[in-house]
Amino acid sequence: MQVETKAKYHHLIPQTYMAAWSSGSGTLKVEFKDKPCVIVERNKERIAGITDFHSIKAGMPLCTQDDTDRIFASVVPYIVSYEGKVIQDTRELNNAYYDFDNWDIARTVDTPVSKKHIRREIEKVKIKDIEYNWSTKYENRWAEQVTIIESHVMNTKADSVVAFDQEFIMKFFTALDWRGFSSNVQFEEALKALCHDSLSLEKVDIPEERRVLPSLKTAAEEMRHYLLLQYYRQYLNDTGVIFQNAIANLAHTSFHFLIADGPTLFITSDTPVFIHRRPDGALVGLLPITPRVLLAQGKNSNQDELYNITHITDEAVQRYNAAIRDNAEEFVILPQ
Repeated sequence: MQVETKAKYHHLIPQTYMAAWSSGSGTLKVEFKDKPCVIVERNKERIAGITDFHSIKAGMPLCTQDDTDRIFASVVPYIVSYEGKVIQDTRELNNAYYDFDNWDIARTVDTPVSKKHIRREIEKVKIKDIEYNWSTKYENRWAEQVTIIESHVMNTKADSVVAFDQEFIMKFFTALDWRGFSSNVQFEEALKALCHDSLSLEKVDIPEERRVLPSLKTAAEEMRHYLLLQYYRQYLNDTGVIFQNAIANLAHTSFHFLIADGPTLFITSDTPVFIHRRPDGALVGLLPITPRVLLAQGKNSNQDELYNITHITDEAVQRYNAAIRDNAEEFVILPQ
């Protein structure tokens, strides 16, 4: 049996991650890109999320048999006919849910029931194992992990430390690479080639009453959402594309911690992990850890399994902040 959360507002950027930039009360200093230099306060509980973003609901093509059995449990006592055929399998009901208006539902062959009531019962069911598993596998552990990272990299005069907690940090890093407002760059490029360049699905509008989420207005946006939910679910069960990405990262890359000694501190954004080209031409993955610590992911050429540590100049911090700002989708989060 799946264990779930009752949370409705699902964060694309975890609260535990944003907490490093928040005040004691959870308030963040936020600058939206469409209003530069205007700083507003937002609570980390109510930003960087979308209601039911990670929920599995009726009609979604990624539903498993267990999902559909739960979603359509209220329908099982009735006789459902569609296109002249009685449907008993809940997977078939899910496949036909887009055309629910043309279902015939009866207690017996001659006794119809309220379809509005049935639809309400179906749509009450939202399966939230993805949101629950994000929390239990990664988010609930991140605050402690940040403390561990700070204790290793902020309290040493050495230029490297023995690699620690590499698997968890890499998996969290990989998760954020796929979870931000803009997902993994290779995924986004492949999706654009398919949905926009080949199929022109961005031109197919979805009527408001049939949108899975209010923000998913086109067929391209809906397909992207379904694919990501499928990938997230697989990742949280240690399979699939994102998991393979994390394993490859572990095999071929490692981390370098960059320290800001002040006065300028690191910002972060709604796309915390992104690929950056350094002035020397090398490509690195970046993730701000705290206002003082920036994590850089690069090719693992160190046979001693060490994390390098570099205290960088204020000018370098400003350059990294410019890159973080450039790669944000909607907003950046500033240090307190």
